[in-house]
Amino acid sequence: MRVHFSGTLAFTALRAALSATLRKGSADVKLQTLALITAIVCLSGCILSVRGGFSPVQGPLSQQSPIPTYNATLTGVLSGTITVVVADGEVCKGPWHFVSTASSAPSDVNPASPSSSAIAADWDMVFGRGYYVAHVLGNRLYARATLTGNRGTSMDVEVSNENNTRGNTRGIAVDDHGNLYKVSVYN
Repeated sequence: MRVHFSGTLAFTALRAALSATLRKGSADVKLQTLALITAIVCLSGCILSVRGGFSPVQGPLSQQSPIPTYNATLTGVLSGTITVVVADGEVCKGPWHFVSTASSAPSDVNPASPSSSAIAADWDMVFGRGYYVAHVLGNRLYARATLTGNRGTSMDVEVSNENNTRGNTRGIAVDDHGNLYKVSVYN
């Protein structure tokens, strides 16, 4: 993961705080510096960011040769934003959030659970028969997003990391132009 700092003011304050810590060296100063650095990072718009790719596997875009892969950025920790630049430079962007798997609805019905995914069958189309039930359904590290493009494209995205390990985050996306994408997250 990369950490991005916004603005030169945050960088200048961070550099000054680190210099003070190195000069004085006491435990109190180090603790105060850590608190200052944490505050600067939070207030400067610092975000965690990982790269990814959307590769069409079905639909009009999958018929191109070579098959394109569209660059994406996923930001945030417990929620965040997904941005992907698709065909002709259209920028699709939207918030992602974890899907709750705890049932709070009567009986075993939970409209927010992964079992209600409208694109569950697409997981099997991309990753193989039975993948959704075996690797996504009931997973606590399961997120959804609806992206909107600056030229009108709408895209539903789902990503999952079955065992919370680096390099194991994968997903699917479906746009309103009939394209199905394999989503790879390079974390």
